[in-house]
Amino acid sequence: MADLDLILVTQSNVVDYEGFGDLPLDRLDLYKSLVYPRMVHHDGRFRSHLDYLNKKKFGRYFADAGYPERRGMYNIWNLASMAGLHLANYLMQFGLRVRLINNLDSEWDWFEEAYRSSPTPPLVGLSSTFYLSWKEVGGVAKRLRALDPEMEIVLGGAFANAETIHQSPSAFESRMRKYGFRYVLHAFNSEPDLRDLLLARRAGRNPDTVRNLAWIDGSLKTGAFEATEKQWNTPLLSLSDVPPTWDRLEMPFLNRTIQIRTASGCPFACAFCSYPTTAGPWKTVEADTVRAHLDSVMRIPGVDRIIFIDDTFNVPPHRFKELVRIFADYPFEWFSFLRVQYVNEEVMAMMKDSGCRGVYLGIESASDTVLKNMNKRATGKQFAEGVQLLNKYDIDYLAAFVLGFPGETDATIQENVDFIRDNGVRYYSLKEFYYMPHTLVHEKRQEYGLTGDGGKWSHDTMTHDRAAEIKLDLFQSIGDSTHIDPDTSLWYMAYLYDQGLGFPEIRREQDEINGLMKAQLRALDDGSGPRAEADGGPEVGAAAVAAE
Repeated sequence: MADLDLILVTQSNVVDYEGFGDLPLDRLDLYKSLVYPRMVHHDGRFRSHLDYLNKKKFGRYFADAGYPERRGMYNIWNLASMAGLHLANYLMQFGLRVRLINNLDSEWDWFEEAYRSSPTPPLVGLSSTFYLSWKEVGGVAKRLRALDPEMEIVLGGAFANAETIHQSPSAFESRMRKYGFRYVLHAFNSEPDLRDLLLARRAGRNPDTVRNLAWIDGSLKTGAFEATEKQWNTPLLSLSDVPPTWDRLEMPFLNRTIQIRTASGCPFACAFCSYPTTAGPWKTVEADTVRAHLDSVMRIPGVDRIIFIDDTFNVPPHRFKELVRIFADYPFEWFSFLRVQYVNEEVMAMMKDSGCRGVYLGIESASDTVLKNMNKRATGKQFAEGVQLLNKYDIDYLAAFVLGFPGETDATIQENVDFIRDNGVRYYSLKEFYYMPHTLVHEKRQEYGLTGDGGKWSHDTMTHDRAAEIKLDLFQSIGDSTHIDPDTSLWYMAYLYDQGLGFPEIRREQDEINGLMKAQLRALDDGSGPRAEADGGPEVGAAAVAAE
């Protein structure tokens, strides 16, 4: 067998459900907004929504199954990662041999076999796209190095990139030594830097010519720490910067759905979002190039669904119409983000006819006051008109709301409730405002009286504690719409659809889970705790829904 250059681990379970399960139930009132409505208490522990469905369908939970069985069970990280496929597609054109591990928690046996069978130990890449802390990425690295204490690991991706926005790469040194990372790629859009590192490693060269790299030369405990300067990389597009060779990738984890993008960056500047700061200039791919890549995707056996992950997929509108006309020529269904304020009846009809199955709506707020503070460039009326068109053409959607942005009050919260009720919103999600220093709202922090960081903040009109209370109050009081965990959102729905569930069935299953969580919250409020509602099995959840 030829040497592998890289084994890329793109995903693994991010939420530590076992850790939440170990928390004392008699103190649940102190952390209930962390677990609800993200988790359901069942069989004595907090579980993900998908793991509740695993017990119903397979008779066991994900953690209790072996790796081959896990690959056929419900786990959101089993959905094929766009980042991994994009990177493997890019590196392949340089003759680099890459093995993808899409979900380490389902594919550890594949990882171990690939690592042990390569004549020369390959570099192991860890994508940090979905991680938020050194503890999380460090835990994965510890698990990897248990297989081989000399394993060389490179960390890259969104978390690693964000760590250098406000500090020097030298800040990586102590964490690299503690957690066992040989290399860290510390720039955004680091695909060419990883390429250069792999080529240097294959040739036995010192990596000091690789841009945006921190590394430890020699022993991880005592070797010299080195770093090259930060330099900006122009974002690569998975369609314009690589040949259309999706059908040549080794993807044993792929089911029916693949994720691609046709643009990078964002032309908007929402005040709460860091993406415009970190992603660089907005770039789009020509329609003819999109068609060539769709031809390649359609040559993959069994794939007939695509998720387009462009942040602003339907902007500009004339380009979106051109893409939708192309989609109509292919036998696939598709999902995407949608700026619904820019969609009219003609475009909605085209979307339906071309196979659009579901869209993600970043509504954030139905209050014009809050939308103005967010710099959303939209009004509640425009959002309402767009949602009504989606209902008319029977395209499923998830409307996402952010609670507690500066300017939020009980009155603006009520506008969100009225919006969901009056427009018959099908699926919605609720998430508290998350305060990041590399966002536009940070520049107005004095104007809003905004203090704190991350999930712990306060401003003139609300605190994070109040926003968390409101989230649970709304979740329990909104009855006709289906709440979806904001951490998985539209991808949860697209994944279950990929697994063979229709949208009516998805909604029934989620309503059952939501009913169980609502019953648990009521039990918590009256002092009986979640165990009285949760440990009777799935039938209790159905009864809770019936009682709603």
